[in-house]
Amino acid sequence: MAKSKVKKPSIEQRLMDTVKVPLEWVEAPAWKRIFAFIFDMTLILPFTNYLMKVNTALPAIVTLVYFVGFEMSPWKGTIGKRMMSLKVIDENKGKVRLSQLVIRYLSKIISLAMIGVGYWPLLSKEPQRAYPDRISHTMVIALTPSKTK
Repeated sequence: MAKSKVKKPSIEQRLMDTVKVPLEWVEAPAWKRIFAFIFDMTLILPFTNYLMKVNTALPAIVTLVYFVGFEMSPWKGTIGKRMMSLKVIDENKGKVRLSQLVIRYLSKIISLAMIGVGYWPLLSKEPQRAYPDRISHTMVIALTPSKTK
C-alpha cells in the first residue's frame, strides 16, 4: 500500500492560522526591503571579499547565485527577505521564472551603480514599484496585518 503524503502547511499559513489579527500579502514597503537588503549584504560581503582575492569575477557570480537561488526557492526570497516576511513573485501572482530573476538581479546592479536611482520610486508619496521589478515583471510583497475587519 502506498502512503499518501500529507502536505505540511507553509510557515506563512501556520502564522496566519495562529495569529489573532488577520494577515494579508501587500506590496512591500521600502523600509522592509532596505533592511532585508542590508541584512543580506552583511551575510555575503565577508565571503565575497575573500573570493575577490581568488578571482575578481567570483563575488559577482556568488552574489547572483545567492539572490537568484533563494528567490527561486520555496521561500521566494533571500534570508533577509524571509526575516522581514517578504516574497518575490511574478507581477501576475504566478511563479517567477529564472529569466525574470536574472533580469531583476542585473537591473538591480545597474540601478545600485547609479546611486540607487531605480529604487527612488519606492520613496515617493505614492510608492511605485522599483525599476528592477518593473523591468523583470516581478514584485515584492510583505505579510502584514489586514486593514479590513
